[in-house]
Amino acid sequence: MLRESPTGAKLCQKLNGILPTFKRSLAAAAFLACAACGFGATPTKHEVLQAIAVMEKSVSSPAAADAAKLIVVYAQVSDDVMVDIGPDQLPWVNEDWGLEKDRAASLQSMLMAAFVAGNVRSQIKNDRAEDDTYSGWIFVIETYRRLRAKEPFRSPSIEALARMQAEGKLLQHARDVHMRSEEDDSDAPKKPPA
Repeated sequence: MLRESPTGAKLCQKLNGILPTFKRSLAAAAFLACAACGFGATPTKHEVLQAIAVMEKSVSSPAAADAAKLIVVYAQVSDDVMVDIGPDQLPWVNEDWGLEKDRAASLQSMLMAAFVAGNVRSQIKNDRAEDDTYSGWIFVIETYRRLRAKEPFRSPSIEALARMQAEGKLLQHARDVHMRSEEDDSDAPKKPPA
């Protein structure tokens, strides 16, 4: 299940400059899910793992785009996984890469799908429905490297994540983001039962 983190909601309210870009990224994820409604039933874990393998082989192929859709649909509808998304988890969504809007949106969507794919794969393999931002970032870093080999763009935030990984600090950063998200969850006003 994809869920916007309270941290993301609060940050977006405070920083209006991020809000339009972040909402577009969330809209892109929703669009991917709606576009994939033709898949019918919820994809199985096996189908999702196959789709992730497709993305690993060639992130810029037409098959990768279809795989990304399937992965995002699974993350949205399945109770077997929980993926938190917000500016802390997806820090690149507010970056201007100097590309045409459509191309930038396509790359943003693929990187978001990569985050979801890495996060979901870890949860399926561990049989545990608990957000795994670290695994999502690892998949994003690799996807970013492969996309950059074909397209000249630069994401300072993904490169910062890659530096943290190289320095052995990425896992702790992911834990810190998760802790902040948990703290924000406890501070968020509770919705009354329906």
